[in-house]
Amino acid sequence: VEKGFKAIFNLDLPRYEVWENCRFDVQDEICRIPGFPSSDTDLPGCRARVLEYEPERCWLRCRKDDWPCMETEITIRVEPANASGWPTRVQIEQGGFDPSLFALKEIFETHWLQIVANFRLYLERRVHAPDTRWGPSVGATVRQTPVGLEITNVDEGGFAARCGLSQDDVLIAIDSIRIHDLAQLWTVLALKKAGSKMTVSWVHGRKSFDATESL
Repeated sequence: VEKGFKAIFNLDLPRYEVWENCRFDVQDEICRIPGFPSSDTDLPGCRARVLEYEPERCWLRCRKDDWPCMETEITIRVEPANASGWPTRVQIEQGGFDPSLFALKEIFETHWLQIVANFRLYLERRVHAPDTRWGPSVGATVRQTPVGLEITNVDEGGFAARCGLSQDDVLIAIDSIRIHDLAQLWTVLALKKAGSKMTVSWVHGRKSFDATESL
């Protein structure tokens, strides 16, 4: 997070068509960037203030003007992928995050993958992805490991604590659905309602456990 995030991908679309789709709802130095979340309005994309704009180079640098991650900088570059001029290469970056967020590396990496996918969806199809639906919390923070999500902290009185999970345990499944990463965890939780019953499976040391509690 401290170094920011960057993604590069190629599109089989003309360069200037891609460039035109990189922003919308332009009003002087204010525009909206597709794919980025915004908590301030019901409009798609995020509000951004343009810092540098070079249409000849297809290059844009702007500052996010709404939450979450207000004041971070977004840079977009659209260029030919090679000397033939085809396909079109897109590079997008976001940086300047507050130091208080550095400890949330796994969460931000997963969010970034969603942002890039939604940004690319608009460039290719001119369709905005719907806002992400969030479900109840498991009451714990996690980090990614090769075998699944490892518990790093358990909230007192939360779902994980009531089930008996503790630090260094590895979350295995929810309602018999194998959980490999944070994106899968968010998807499963988004289908749950607060107060509903949920069964969680985990490993403590070399032993497996199951428990059912209300969210």
